[in-house]
Amino acid sequence: MDQLVFLRHGHALGTREAGVCCDSERPLSPRGEEEALAAARRLLASGFRPDVIVASPFLRAARTADLAASVFPAARRETSPALSEGPAQAVLDLAESTAAGSVLIVGHQPLLGAIAGFCLGAAPLDLSPAGFVRLRRGGPRAKEALLELYDPASLKEQPR
Repeated sequence: MDQLVFLRHGHALGTREAGVCCDSERPLSPRGEEEALAAARRLLASGFRPDVIVASPFLRAARTADLAASVFPAARRETSPALSEGPAQAVLDLAESTAAGSVLIVGHQPLLGAIAGFCLGAAPLDLSPAGFVRLRRGGPRAKEALLELYDPASLKEQPR
């Protein structure tokens, strides 16, 4: 079954905290590294095997894709500026251009959530850092079907 996953990058440091001047240079925090790896492992456990991983060129998304690639070493790697700059139609075109197979797209909110919602014929989805939406890819003129909406924050132990 071909699947499409939109994965938001893991938790990132702020520009000041990271000592960088540009948003594109913000790295993952240690927590973000752990969350991104956990998200990739969850995808693996669900049976997802991407044929390709496409990531935004921004450092935090590229590192999230690197961590995912360590879990999915057979996946081909690509980078697309559309995932950091938009517009949404360019990302939709990117997803559709990979006609066969399963695709992992790593990028940013609110763009990924809006596109995932559009694919489902629903409102934009709120993806937390290292959160993902996993869809069964529809055929031509068919809507995708939701398989999983993963929020790592919901897995944290709740205070008693």
